[in-house]
Amino acid sequence: MFDFSQASIQSIAIHKAGSSAAGGSTVLAQSLIQIPDEDVLNLLKTYFLTPFKQPEFFSFAHETDLEMNEVYNYAQRIFGNTDSLLEQSQNIAKHLFNSSNHPNIKEGELYVVLLTDCVIEGELVDALGIFKSENKDTFLKVFQQAGSFELEQHKGINIRKLDKGCLVFNTEHDFGYKVVAIDNTNKNDEARYWKETFLGVKPREDDFYQTSGYINLCKDFVKDVLVNDTAVDKKEQVAILSKTRDYFAKSDTFSQDEFEENIISKPEIVEQFREYKDAYQAEMGCNLKDTFTISVDAAKQAKKVFKSVIKLDKNFHLYIHGGRDRVEKGFDPEKGLGFYKLYFDAEA
Repeated sequence: MFDFSQASIQSIAIHKAGSSAAGGSTVLAQSLIQIPDEDVLNLLKTYFLTPFKQPEFFSFAHETDLEMNEVYNYAQRIFGNTDSLLEQSQNIAKHLFNSSNHPNIKEGELYVVLLTDCVIEGELVDALGIFKSENKDTFLKVFQQAGSFELEQHKGINIRKLDKGCLVFNTEHDFGYKVVAIDNTNKNDEARYWKETFLGVKPREDDFYQTSGYINLCKDFVKDVLVNDTAVDKKEQVAILSKTRDYFAKSDTFSQDEFEENIISKPEIVEQFREYKDAYQAEMGCNLKDTFTISVDAAKQAKKVFKSVIKLDKNFHLYIHGGRDRVEKGFDPEKGLGFYKLYFDAEA
């Protein structure tokens, strides 16, 4: 989905990003940074672009009018006139400061970067990168002096740990651009300020969104509903997860009718699934379609999400990858214990 192999950094503005909630301040650069060293530029390219792997796209949005989204407007001006990068990066830094009203939001450095020759979904486009570094790692510098070696402690940025970032691709301008965004420092409500308050982006309801949404829906349905349903035993729960994983891995398109008939099968569980889907969409604020093309990238997540494991007390984990008909569940009245019986052709 992404190809940054030929991408290059054209210009960079760096500002100090303060936190308004912490009583900090923002320091604005008055000129773009000049980096003649090609090795440093390659390190920055690695730092900025490597974290973006999944094509989970967002778009700028606003509850009243798209034109009222601040970052969307600043991006438009930069794409329209690249010489305005410094001025508009200052506006972005001010907007970030005004958005950072949570007490746990840290100060750091803000990088606003113009990139060329990025390939997304087969399209060659320029991109605007907005990145924030908050955490510093400690490292040691070893150097020789007067016939011996000395050590110094320094603090700096780990180029393999981007804290926050987004890439705005110069395509589909009228629909709020294609945007990818990450926040690797916070996974709770504090992190919402980066995507929602500062950037003002919302997920695009594309195939990746639909596939990911259904994968998470199915996982939560088993966890929240079937696990508590005494009429559906563990073996059947695992079978539904296993068949769901295979369905997304091997199918090109999703059809809810087909999925319910072939994967869930039982009418009473299908009815539970439909009710859960309605409640899930209302709670999550998502819109999951009945049919769509399955995203290969999103489907890869299913292998991680759907673990075909039956946990037996604290002693055993039973992994089932298929062949549910070769697994029998029973109860031994003499021992007062349940058991599983497995049939197989040969030991691996």
